[in-house]
Amino acid sequence: MAERYGVGCGFVGRGAERVLLRRLYEEAASGRPRVVVVEGAAGIGKTALVRRFLGESGAGCVIGGGGAESETALPYGVLAQLLGEGREYPDPLAAGSCLLETVGESQGGRGAVVLFVDDLHWADAPSLHALAFVLRRLRADQVLAVLTVRDTEATRLPESLRRVLAEDSVVRLRLGGLTPSELTELGVRTGLVTALPARAALRLHAHTGGNPLHCRALLERLPQEVIGADDAPLPVPEPYAAIVLRRLARCARPTRDLVMAAAVLGTPCPLEAAARLADLAELLEPLEEAFREGLLTELRHGCTTKVDFPHPLSRAAVYHALGPARRTELHSRAAELAEGEFARLRHRVRATHGPDDRLAAELADCAGRRATDGRWADVATLLHDASRLARSDTERVRLGVEAVEALLLDGRVDEASCLLDELPRGTAPAARRYAQGCVAATQAHNTRATVLFEEAWRLLGGGRDPVLAHRTAARLAAMALLRGRGEAARQWAEAALRHAGTAPAVRMLRYSHLMALGLSGRGDEGLARTDGLPDPALVPPQDVDLLMGRGMLHLWRDRLALAHREFEAAAEALRQGPVPLRAFALCLVGEAELRLGRWDEAVTHLECSASIATDGNQVWLTSLPHAAAAVVLAARGEDERSAWHVHCAATAPDHTEPIDAAHCHTACARAFLATVRGRPAEVVAALRPLLACDRDHAANLPGVLAWRDLLADALIAEGRLDEAEAVLGPYENVAFAHRQHSDLAAACRVRGNLHAARHETKAAEEAYETAVEHAVRVGLPFHRARAESDFGVWLRRAGRRGAAREHLTVARTLLAELGAVPFVTVCDRELSACGVRPGGSGGNGGSGGGGVRVPDGLTPQEHAVAQLAATGLTNRQIARELILSVKTVEYHLSHAYAKLGIGSRIGLVAHFRAGS
Repeated sequence: MAERYGVGCGFVGRGAERVLLRRLYEEAASGRPRVVVVEGAAGIGKTALVRRFLGESGAGCVIGGGGAESETALPYGVLAQLLGEGREYPDPLAAGSCLLETVGESQGGRGAVVLFVDDLHWADAPSLHALAFVLRRLRADQVLAVLTVRDTEATRLPESLRRVLAEDSVVRLRLGGLTPSELTELGVRTGLVTALPARAALRLHAHTGGNPLHCRALLERLPQEVIGADDAPLPVPEPYAAIVLRRLARCARPTRDLVMAAAVLGTPCPLEAAARLADLAELLEPLEEAFREGLLTELRHGCTTKVDFPHPLSRAAVYHALGPARRTELHSRAAELAEGEFARLRHRVRATHGPDDRLAAELADCAGRRATDGRWADVATLLHDASRLARSDTERVRLGVEAVEALLLDGRVDEASCLLDELPRGTAPAARRYAQGCVAATQAHNTRATVLFEEAWRLLGGGRDPVLAHRTAARLAAMALLRGRGEAARQWAEAALRHAGTAPAVRMLRYSHLMALGLSGRGDEGLARTDGLPDPALVPPQDVDLLMGRGMLHLWRDRLALAHREFEAAAEALRQGPVPLRAFALCLVGEAELRLGRWDEAVTHLECSASIATDGNQVWLTSLPHAAAAVVLAARGEDERSAWHVHCAATAPDHTEPIDAAHCHTACARAFLATVRGRPAEVVAALRPLLACDRDHAANLPGVLAWRDLLADALIAEGRLDEAEAVLGPYENVAFAHRQHSDLAAACRVRGNLHAARHETKAAEEAYETAVEHAVRVGLPFHRARAESDFGVWLRRAGRRGAAREHLTVARTLLAELGAVPFVTVCDRELSACGVRPGGSGGNGGSGGGGVRVPDGLTPQEHAVAQLAATGLTNRQIARELILSVKTVEYHLSHAYAKLGIGSRIGLVAHFRAGS
């Protein structure tokens, strides 16, 4: 495919840059994916360098496209060039998955796949988010990503892509001007001069900075003797647009019409469509002249021919030179010829000058239909256009606010903030406050968001706008939940439901209401509200919020299997849903698996949730999956990975905020890692701030978040027994009042440790036994293992070695199955003190514990890939399930084969059957 990128006859220099690109290409071909950003001023030769490299490299597969200044608002315009027309994407992450799959399928041939995106600064935002999604997931792929961007425009890129491109592994190649001798060669090769005296070359270089575009413009206009004359001031280089338009003016009328039609349709466009819009009966001569003048290029896809401009600046020059009347005429005719409602409306928008309420209403109606399908990128574009066309400022703000929400659901927070600044000020203040609150909430500025939503509610004055009142109250319910305020959340949720009227409720409002009922001690009422739901697998998409809410109520009541089944069904239903909900559902699946002891799956789902939340700029959510993943990895002894997740969890929320869900989960993760490291002082430092939470805060409610057991244990380890009692007492009281077995198992274990520290033998033994009973009752393997282990340690130190062996053996078996290496090490040490050889037998009995399961060598991701492969899924299906590239799946699978000593999927089936 490299022949599409012709090297041209006017390319000179850039030898060192071409060598670097060739080296990066070879590294990528060896399975080490590389990303290079080519930066420089307009006209410096970024595109020419890459095209020269592609022509010389002989790359077997080039997936290429580029941005255009007039198409920055066209959702997935660049992606359509990369993947082909005709696809629809619900959001950038789904689009990224499609691109990742295409990139994966294209590998395996000769050399590396080159993913080339030109003029990144003009690419549409959804395509850029999809690109960031792909670049973050290249692990073992034979891919070289080459991106060109103007150095002055890099700040226009979305935050998600800027983060990726800021990584140390990304190569940044900045282009400067050509040397005087290279400018001479450029003039000769392009046929503009036969020779250029040294003095003329030096003057040309000094005047243009060696910019090839500016040099060619001067060489086309001026004789070389003028350039070389010391006393003749050189003119400002002719703009590129003037060069293009001069070429266009030389063409016959049919050629000009064809080029203008292509500029209006966007590039690349089908040749047949351009001919129809230009109303050409004879096509070959105009096409030949356009090619000869360098105005258009040809792209062939099977039997289809498309035309493109050689550079986005060429198209921009033609398009902007059309004039309002001609441009309106062509867009109006294009709207009549276009296939599809979205394309027709886009052309009509460009043909419209000034307010048009009728067209604005049509755009809003189309947006509503697309919202039903979850196509938020299209929704945002349509509503933004509708807002600009609305006649009244009030209507402009209303439509603009809806566009802001669509952008947030699409994960495009930066654009939502920019759109807010465009809306008329002084009009519809409640709507403006509401939209500002939505942006602040997505960025985890919870206090600011709550203040803004409360101002919006006050300005609405009792519901003068029922729709906005409904949405504002729903948002206030969600904010109260994040702050751990169950009763306040319940009141706001019920206020929102009262204002809903006949309109459908805000998505996830019913989830907030169920959570609020659970946190305010009315969980039974919440469950009763879900009685009409069918089996989780049969719940329709519009009721997925109820399904997630019911799952949370089950989770908080230790009905873990039920909760996990409902979260899995919700995650499946939201596979193509909005970014925030999809990430949240996967987080809930991982949380249930963490409690169930299914830690391999938990890490996979939690890291996937964190990745989606990060790609979608959902700052409010990222702490939760990172914190939960950190706990699993710490328990398994993966210290560095756990610490990295703690760091990510801690950097996500705004720590000037009061204590909220993100702070609580992050503090617990940091404290658990410190517990595993044996640093009780760090545990106390991490968790002491949570003592400021009052009794009604979610952090102190049963089943929601376990932290007091960690803090009390750390205080016991430091000998601060009275403080430990003060922390443990309220925890026990709440757990006993609600008969919460998970909390009772943890509280009784720590109570046993406290009695042991006080040398209260009988009370300690009773507490440990009670802890084990509660853990067994609801199937909590890690809770039981910790209770059995602490019980055994205490018995051994009390001289009761036989009883100690019993409990330590049970603990070791459970911990080995979980792969909890640091805790297994403790059991082994204690068993050795009992005269038992760890993992075998000795003394008066055998441990029978066997080896730790995870150190068969598989990382959590290798385990997840291997386990899915054992179920019969193909590599492509596994890649879709785990949101990886096919090459990365192959990489993990080959490592799993090597570590397990097997060579086929049949061996995997046997391995997992034996381990089940």
